[in-house]
Amino acid sequence: MAHRVGIIDRGRIVAEGPPAELKRSVGTDVIVARAAGDAMASRAVVAAVPAVISVEAHGSELVIATGNGAAAISPVALALASSNVTVRDLTLRTPTLDDVFLELTGTHIERKNTAEDPS
Repeated sequence: MAHRVGIIDRGRIVAEGPPAELKRSVGTDVIVARAAGDAMASRAVVAAVPAVISVEAHGSELVIATGNGAAAISPVALALASSNVTVRDLTLRTPTLDDVFLELTGTHIERKNTAEDPS
């Protein structure tokens, strides 16, 4: 993995830096918790977790924004367990370099299909 990455748009460098730093520049980590039943009841418990920035409830799903998903996922799971919520699925989503490219250029990274285009 590269220690530094450059994002080029139309022949101009629009961003450069360590991949982790570039990813953090476009957004937070997101934890998605799918619960059995309505998630709104557990929203306040999860919002009280110190690493949590915000919590949105949508039916049986909580969308939890955090600055460090890897560190926050366990405390979030414990908070949900303490509120007697049955968690069906707990997923961590972190920004990707494609997210960075899209944010900075407005387009997705183009990938060549090497099977069709040997160049």
